[in-house]
Amino acid sequence: MPTIKMPTPRKRPTSQFYWLRKKVPSGLRALVGKTEVWASLKTKDERKANIRIGAVNAAIEAEWGRLRAGRPSTRDHDLELEPAPFKLTHQDLHALRAAAHLNIRDAWIKEPPTGFRKLRLSCRDDQSLQEDAEQWLESGGYEASMENIERLKPLLVRARNEATKDVERALAGDYRPSPELEGAPRRTTPALDFIRAFEEFAVKGGLKGGKFGPTAKRWRPKIKAFCNFLGHRDLKHITTGDGYDWIDRLIENKYAHKSIKDVWVAALSATAGFMVERRKLDQNPFLRLKVREDKSDATATEAQQQQPPRKGFTPEEAKLILTGTLAAPSPLISVEMRAARRWLAWLCAYSGARVNELTSLHPDDISSVTNSIWCMTIKPSLEKTAQWRVVPIHSHVIEQGFLAYVEERRKRGKPLFYDPDRGRGGKSGNPQFKKVAERIGEWVHGLGIPVGVKPSHAWRHLFKSVARHVGMDREVEGFITGHRPKDSNAGNDYGDRWIRTMSAEIEKYPRFRIAALDKSPAPHKRHRRTNAEVVASKAVREKRKVARSVGAK
Repeated sequence: MPTIKMPTPRKRPTSQFYWLRKKVPSGLRALVGKTEVWASLKTKDERKANIRIGAVNAAIEAEWGRLRAGRPSTRDHDLELEPAPFKLTHQDLHALRAAAHLNIRDAWIKEPPTGFRKLRLSCRDDQSLQEDAEQWLESGGYEASMENIERLKPLLVRARNEATKDVERALAGDYRPSPELEGAPRRTTPALDFIRAFEEFAVKGGLKGGKFGPTAKRWRPKIKAFCNFLGHRDLKHITTGDGYDWIDRLIENKYAHKSIKDVWVAALSATAGFMVERRKLDQNPFLRLKVREDKSDATATEAQQQQPPRKGFTPEEAKLILTGTLAAPSPLISVEMRAARRWLAWLCAYSGARVNELTSLHPDDISSVTNSIWCMTIKPSLEKTAQWRVVPIHSHVIEQGFLAYVEERRKRGKPLFYDPDRGRGGKSGNPQFKKVAERIGEWVHGLGIPVGVKPSHAWRHLFKSVARHVGMDREVEGFITGHRPKDSNAGNDYGDRWIRTMSAEIEKYPRFRIAALDKSPAPHKRHRRTNAEVVASKAVREKRKVARSVGAK
């Protein structure tokens, strides 16, 4: 018999977790878009990795089976396993029995039934009983296996009988609580797991990018931190007081009040609000929580008196970065990264666009519109971009030869600043174009830009500052940057956004005078080193090793 080789967990230099590495069959590489895939096993423990690798491998094989059959892909789930169901203990069974008792009683006790309506209360066929058991198990996060269903069914029969007795007593005017409920235990697991509730909210709540988008990535650890603070995860037992205790703890740990309000509390309130909307929670305990500053605090007063932090680049910093874009980079970096260093800073500077709006551009997004005005079409991505907008490209960028590079990428059928063939199979919330932006940020800081200044978003702040200085039309400048003035009304959306009008405003932006532009720019293509250059580079590395070893002694 042929042997089947099972995959083994592997380590990657960029991660502490174990991973599964799997070659893509040649017939599927065009559909998958790569020659191999990597899937995280989400554990640093080798024993656990060996346990999980079978399920992850099966999920990948199932995905490829769907691709072979031409069925829709489930790639958006990124091969994530669903959270494991809770273990159903004896105590949990009786807690579910008490919950079912209360549910049935409360549904009938306000108007106790008589006659045939009473039969509807007391009678339940076996099929309906099984459906009830499945519903209670699934809503509680337990596995709805046949074993668990059979364990729960007799307790649901008991719950219905006792609830019927309560309703019969109520018909005679006796509304005292049932003695059957006095010793009812609490569940050993959360009635409404806060962490599971957030994952449901991330998938169904309309968060941009879904469960792997930037908002979910930012909020997920906040939910877990709050649950760790409380010592439990049951959303139904969380109170408004718990929320204020959490706010006090964050303030004690010197978190900014704005961060507490807009991130830490917002994550809790949005998740609980979604559960209320889905009728799984009666009320939102975090609704209208106030984060108040202590005006008597000397530290807070001192912070208010300090000069606000600088957001945009200074003219000197802008010139430093733009000069760096014209320098010849290392021959070891990719063509796309060379181009990203060459063009992204200029495009950010002359458009005020967010860097990820630009790193995601394709050649088809660059086109000539009215009167041969070249524009870039910025589309909604995982960023704040809410709708498409067309932004004219400043003539200074055109004159530097940007369109020639766009045409080169068009012929190759590749995006402008990344190559999908080099993708490593990351999650949808971490697309390649975001990694490009991160690398550019590291490069900008390496030029000597202070760490406190955002290396790409500072261009957006500088654009707004210069726009005010040169007298750009405020409304048109908002069309260019994708900002809607806070004091605008419905009239802001009237009329069409004429390209020639936006182009005229963009051309008001003064050109940067960079001396290096007088020299020929470094080519985009990677320089292939000669044998002599390779030998010389190797000799330099060996010399550095020797120097380090001598220094260590």
